[in-house]
This record gives sequence, structure tokens and C-alpha cells, in this order.
Amino acid sequence: MGLKLRGLVRCGRCGKPRGFSHLCNPARGRRVRRSRLQNPVTWECPKCHKKRGISHDCHPKSDFRARRRKQATAARRRKKKAVAAARAERRRRAAAERRARDKARRKPGRSPRPRPRAHDYHTCGDGDCTKYGCEVFREGVEAGHAGGYAEGLAAAGAAEGE
Repeated sequence: MGLKLRGLVRCGRCGKPRGFSHLCNPARGRRVRRSRLQNPVTWECPKCHKKRGISHDCHPKSDFRARRRKQATAARRRKKKAVAAARAERRRRAAAERRARDKARRKPGRSPRPRPRAHDYHTCGDGDCTKYGCEVFREGVEAGHAGGYAEGLAAAGAAEGE
């Protein structure tokens, strides 16, 4: 509200507004002053709630600085995201080009690394093959055949006799 009414005189001892019936109860150690006259009507600014006089400059609180700082921060963040997105897109494009180059360089129908043909020791017909699997298989067949031949013969004879 704009206008406020107050008492005309303030007490010199306690500082309270003085009326017709004023009981003064000053605090201990408080200095006794003269009673002073005061303007009974004051005008308060509706925007900033300060006492208005002849030369009142109204400066209501503003959040302009905070809003400007937020806006600048958001702009920096947007710019940073755009730079990161452009960098990621450039990397994706470069990787795709690299893959396409590698694919074009390779001959169709061939694997990138030539591998030797599989060598199966069961079907190896070379009697002098030096591969470990072939040598072990040949030794096992020979030992098993020699040992099993005598036992098989004895078993066959026992089966015929019965």
C-alpha cells in the first residue's frame, strides 16, 4: 500500500512512538535522547517497498544477470555439442570410407589371409609325411595292428573250436 500513518513523536528514552498514554520502559544501558518529531505520513514505493521521498530512484531486484549467464552457458553447451556431433560424423564418414577402400582392394572370392589346406592324418597317403599327427597315427596303426593281429587270431581260433 502507498501511504502509512505513524505517530508524530518518538520517545527519547526507548525510541517507541509516543502517544497520549506512553509508558516508557527503556533497556538498561541505553542512552537517553531527546524526543524527536517525525513526519506522521510516509509514502512507500509499491515496487521496491522503500520509503519514497522527493528524489526516490526505484531499483527493483532483477534477475537479468542470472538469466544472461544461463543463456551464455546454454549457448556454450550447444556449441560444444555441435562441435562434438560434427567430429563424430567426420569419424563415422572416415571409417566408412576406410572400409570401402579395404573392400575394393581385396580380390573377390578370396579371404584376406591365405590359409594352408587342411591336412587330415586319416587320409594322408604319403608314407614319408613329416607332420606330427601323421607320424603318430602311422605308429599307432602299426603297433595296434601288430598287437591285435595275434590276439585276433587266438580269439578267432577259440571261437571256431567251440
